[in-house]
Amino acid sequence: MLPESEEIYFHTPAKFADAFPYLALVAGSRTARHDEAPIRKRFHQHVFVYTIGGCGLIEVRGQRFLAETGSVAWLDTAQAYAHSCAADSESWRYLWMGIEGHGLDALYQFLGVQQSPLFVPRDMRSAQAAFESVSGFLAERSPATDALSSAAIAGLMADMIAPRLIGAEPAEDRSGEDRLLQVLSVMRDDLARPWTIDDLASLARLSPSQLFRRFRDMVGTTPMDWLRHERINQAKRLLVGPDAKVSAVAAVCGYPDPYHFSRDFRRVTGYTPTKFRRDGGY
Repeated sequence: MLPESEEIYFHTPAKFADAFPYLALVAGSRTARHDEAPIRKRFHQHVFVYTIGGCGLIEVRGQRFLAETGSVAWLDTAQAYAHSCAADSESWRYLWMGIEGHGLDALYQFLGVQQSPLFVPRDMRSAQAAFESVSGFLAERSPATDALSSAAIAGLMADMIAPRLIGAEPAEDRSGEDRLLQVLSVMRDDLARPWTIDDLASLARLSPSQLFRRFRDMVGTTPMDWLRHERINQAKRLLVGPDAKVSAVAAVCGYPDPYHFSRDFRRVTGYTPTKFRRDGGY
């Protein structure tokens, strides 16, 4: 059950959803209290968080940023992060959405979002309307959901990033980070493969020890722990689909042993796969 202060809508993209530049996978609203623990859930989505009241605290790789009313925080939740109500604020009210899209990883890096994750849209009312629209489209689950939400996200991003794009210069060369980003992308595209540390180190052109160190510095966890969370997040999206079978989902997500899958799924989500499916993703 969700708390009264939270609404959340999950969405499984339709067959031809890849024809659209952006996909909304989940959206909702929440009121966080100052005495609540920070949220650190790991997904493989980019998440936008729009503050509509109070003040939030965003933490990215040890740096802290205050999310004030009207600002949008852009988080890559595959990396280490946290967000919570700011200590001097009674509550923090925000809208949010988890999205995927062509070029988001590259744009995130080009704009230096990790070092500066807060944006102030040119039109705050339009930005709030975009968040509310995406939640509405996901709640309705119509055949037009993917097209409508993609259009709303595109408009939001234009309002968010235009000021930062004007006069922006390409980020300095970070070949090591580029190689790790490539490793992340390859793993995401083939979650069913029985990856080993040697496989990943070879892809990154690093020794296993270098891979561990650089991966932890950039992502905040080990390669295998990150992979486990990616597999479980993919499983969550598949389990809410019609006629989903736990054993089939397990295999697609890299778990030939359904018992191992159920154990990992419960460790990460707190639910068994069967209960998660029965409750529709909640």
